[in-house]
Amino acid sequence: MSDIHTPSRWRHLVISLIVSFGFLYLAFRNVKFAELGTALGKLDTSWLLVAVCVSLLIMVFRAWRWQLELRPLEHVPFGRLWMIVAVAYMAINLLPVRLGEIVRPWLLSRRSTVSFSNVVGNVVFEKTLDSVCIVFYILLGLLTVENLPLWVRRGALFPATAATILVTLVLLFWWRGETFVDRWVLHLLPERFRANVKKVLASIADGMRVIPNPWLLLSVFLVSLSLWFLPILSTYIMILAFDFQVPFGAALITFIFIGFGTALPGLPGMIGPYQYACQLGLGMFGVSEVDALAYGLALNAVQFLTLIAQGLIALPAAEVSFAEIRRAREEVPEAGTAVP
Repeated sequence: MSDIHTPSRWRHLVISLIVSFGFLYLAFRNVKFAELGTALGKLDTSWLLVAVCVSLLIMVFRAWRWQLELRPLEHVPFGRLWMIVAVAYMAINLLPVRLGEIVRPWLLSRRSTVSFSNVVGNVVFEKTLDSVCIVFYILLGLLTVENLPLWVRRGALFPATAATILVTLVLLFWWRGETFVDRWVLHLLPERFRANVKKVLASIADGMRVIPNPWLLLSVFLVSLSLWFLPILSTYIMILAFDFQVPFGAALITFIFIGFGTALPGLPGMIGPYQYACQLGLGMFGVSEVDALAYGLALNAVQFLTLIAQGLIALPAAEVSFAEIRRAREEVPEAGTAVP
């Protein structure tokens, strides 16, 4: 990788260390290790196995949704997509500066006729849909859980506003993007870049071809809602594993807090913000700090280790190594200019 990116990588690493260790301090500051060991000992392993199965199912739903999203471009076999998704999410959670984000489009562009830019457009659409689903569950939590602090209710306005803006921008780009670029952007660029920029943007818009297909769009949305329900279900199953006497709404609120916490820069596994988010969420339902910390450690381990295990299983089938994945960024500019 180019040395150009070294300062930003180091800056991101320092910020991640500060965030992770800062939240770890907040999570552990009032907890004694002996009490934490006792709390972890309450874990029911039968429910733990159910939580592992649900976490494994999340990757299946990711691959299924992606297959639906790509249908207007190419029918890609489910097994190939599961392999790519598993490797990509492992890379996202292990590599620094979220280098793993480029692995999914990079791998698919090497294993299908879908171009890298097509996949970028598809991923932009997918992230937008994810934002809508997360806001849906946030609103569901606000409507179904009573006595939430005012700061939680007001805080929900930020992701809702961000999701609305993102949806608007994506739809505008798909509908008028090329016209806007032709009229207002291309003339500002050197002539030698104009053709390539136009091709790449057209290819990205082409990757959003699912948007004008109402039935396919509805199918992708319903699968997305199901996909995002699985981590909420896993959160509740782990509540049962620790035998906390709290309602299902506690899982929904804890999931929302985890979402906010893990959106921050952090170390692999999201350790730190994840555990403190569990303490905040479950604390609203009377769960003690030590029990909530034990819960956060166990749930984090289940979700992180199942994700990494699937990635390691898929890696040989993908016929790539970690070294090649780390070099993927160098190939992206070339791949990004390809048009199918």
